[in-house]
Amino acid sequence: MKSEHSMHGDSDTISRPLHRRGLYDDPRLEDKFRRRVEMFADRPPSKFSRKLQAANYTMMFGVGIYMLLYLDYGPRRNCFTSLREWYFSKVDRLWTLSKDEEKDLREQGRIK
Repeated sequence: MKSEHSMHGDSDTISRPLHRRGLYDDPRLEDKFRRRVEMFADRPPSKFSRKLQAANYTMMFGVGIYMLLYLDYGPRRNCFTSLREWYFSKVDRLWTLSKDEEKDLREQGRIK
């Protein structure tokens, strides 16, 4: 059975994950790369990145609400059925007139 060193090549490739034979022969290049990566990682996100993240969260929230309330899951009951029934009863009450409201509007002549 091969030892771990012989399976992965030289021992310096194990301790230095960015070092590949032929690609990073100069250790200064690797140090320069690491400094640039660390410098970029320490900066706060740009305004565009923050706006994109806010748009992403807004879209995720909207898709979640759509899936919860409006997506058709078929005729069988599911875990969202009671929430959907409650929500649509509230929406129906919001957009329909009660008997008293309808009577008042008929007396005022606003509806026939």
